[in-house]
Amino acid sequence: MTTPPTERLPDLAVLFPVRLWLGHPAVRAWTTWLFVALVAVPPAALALFSGPAQLLGLSIVLAAYFAFVWFLVLRVVVGPRRAGGGLLARVAVAEGVLVLVYLFGVPAIGTGSQDHLLAVLAFVGLPEELLKALPVVAVALLHRRLHLAPRDMLFLAATSGLVFGAIEAVVYGYGLNDQAGVGLNLVWRFATDPISHALWAGVAGYFLGLATHYRRPGPWLALAGIGLGVPVVLHALNDWAPVNGTVTWVVVQVLSALLFLAYARIGLVAAVPPRRPVEAMVPAPPWGPPAAAGPVPAPRSSGRHAADDEPTTRPLVLIPGGR
Repeated sequence: MTTPPTERLPDLAVLFPVRLWLGHPAVRAWTTWLFVALVAVPPAALALFSGPAQLLGLSIVLAAYFAFVWFLVLRVVVGPRRAGGGLLARVAVAEGVLVLVYLFGVPAIGTGSQDHLLAVLAFVGLPEELLKALPVVAVALLHRRLHLAPRDMLFLAATSGLVFGAIEAVVYGYGLNDQAGVGLNLVWRFATDPISHALWAGVAGYFLGLATHYRRPGPWLALAGIGLGVPVVLHALNDWAPVNGTVTWVVVQVLSALLFLAYARIGLVAAVPPRRPVEAMVPAPPWGPPAAAGPVPAPRSSGRHAADDEPTTRPLVLIPGGR
């Protein structure tokens, strides 16, 4: 018995359109590689800085990582308009120098007793807050013609505070005791385990969503099996003793992030797309029920498409080479 067209499984070129992914604008977008970097830095730090002798390097990467993540969150929340990269870099560098001088060059500052409120105010709160404000005041005076808004100043000060906190965390964390390395590894796990599991589950969820377009159990089970099989392999490689904690472990994390983003921002493509202009009408995809034809949405620079903003009951179809 011939399988109906609507029940035919897509071939591997559709399920894993690597060539189209590599040429898609979303893959070249800086946000894509920023996301990959955030996923890859923690395992890379653990792989490169292993052992008690390299605890300082691990502490520096750990503090910088969380400071940068919070920086991204603050940038979205605050939404500064004129606090550009140049100003932020000046503030960050200046604050870094000041903190190092404060912690190592002026040991008398900050050594007051923390049992009394006035001592804490005089020897901890006041000098540290001044230290964080100095670079911001200097930038504001040197760039008065920019007319920085209060929101911009707030964001610059927050950046200065992130630098201060990151360096202080390294100094205090590294000087705790010989067991600090165990604690740092636990912190990395708190930071990375959720995102790793989210990446793998997302890939599985995509294929499970694709499987819902099929009424017969055969195609449904096949797509669900592929969707679960890929994350299972990635997860197993991640936890495998010869891989875990090595450079290959980092590669697995990067591959997981890229695969997740490929499905999240690009999706699948038709196995043999019609040779028509972008504005042409496209038939229903071979893996779903017949649907009304419509214009093909051109991909945006961010990797999203016009159809992404509307509810859909079938997988997104893209035409290679579309602009």
